[in-house]
Amino acid sequence: MNKWEHIKQYQHFGAYVFMALPNQKHNATPGGYHNSFNNGDELQTWLTKHPDYQNGNIGIDLSKSNLVVVDIDKHKHNGMQSIGAWFKAHTINPETIQDTYVERTATGGLHAFYLVPFGKNKPKNVINVINGVDVLSDTAITVAPSVIDDEQYRAITPFETIQQAPEWVYKLSEYQNNTNTPSNQRKSRYTNLERWLMVKNGFETGQRNDQAMSLAGYLFYIDIDIDSVWDILDITNSRSDEPLSHDELYRTYKSANKREYNKRVRMNQYGR
Repeated sequence: MNKWEHIKQYQHFGAYVFMALPNQKHNATPGGYHNSFNNGDELQTWLTKHPDYQNGNIGIDLSKSNLVVVDIDKHKHNGMQSIGAWFKAHTINPETIQDTYVERTATGGLHAFYLVPFGKNKPKNVINVINGVDVLSDTAITVAPSVIDDEQYRAITPFETIQQAPEWVYKLSEYQNNTNTPSNQRKSRYTNLERWLMVKNGFETGQRNDQAMSLAGYLFYIDIDIDSVWDILDITNSRSDEPLSHDELYRTYKSANKREYNKRVRMNQYGR
């Protein structure tokens, strides 16, 4: 199956497809992966204006698409072991992962695709919900037949097997919040050391949005002035292997500023 046949089947099931540069996962034009289309003609029109992407990789903008993906890493973490243990703890048949459309990634991981059931909200977008496993519903994802460093994304089950998201996907997306730890005692996802290492090394692919939000929120919290927060975020982003687009980074920056402001207003109101 060629690239355009893949694109057609993704779009047929409601996916918004974007183009990435060859051997890359990101779209470097203004708007980034939000340059995504559910219509093949519209995508072709965009490509005539951006010919560098004609022979590039393809991805899906999950923020627009009626899809959720369970991403199981086998490159840096043993996500298969983690999700196997999670399935066992929740008395779920581990073979259920094979009942839907699944792709193998360029690094040997798995992407399991599900349709969001009609009338239901999407599962939450959670990075590393358990070690080496993400639930992705509001970000970008690279898909077959993209190629990174001579390694190809490829389908390992027929696309026609794609299923509606079962309840376990929703349960998994909420798993981090189903603890007995009081909310005011929960640990931050990233330590301060990890945040400063982001500044040194850039944001990690697959966690860019979460890390940018965490770093920005921390900088606002310690009263770094607003312009300097942006400068630090921009420098950090430029050091990333796959930088966020300027627009996306700016939206994260503004959102973090607003969240920290609202947090301080609430603290002043309730004396905490």
